[in-house]
Amino acid sequence: MSWVTIKESHYESDLLVLKSKLESEGIKCFLKNESTTQVFSHIATFTVELQVPAEDEKRALEIIRAAS
Repeated sequence: MSWVTIKESHYESDLLVLKSKLESEGIKCFLKNESTTQVFSHIATFTVELQVPAEDEKRALEIIRAAS
């Protein structure tokens, strides 16, 4: 399975609500760099990436837009 990044943030908390929303719609999600940003929170260059399977990218982006 190929994963694609659909949203990035320096703060994990910014993405947790979106992750929850996508999962409630049946889309698998993954927070890439989640642990890295927790350990190196003082370095602003690290970002958390909300990723979904490539085949769900279009639907996930539609859900995020509707939620905004």
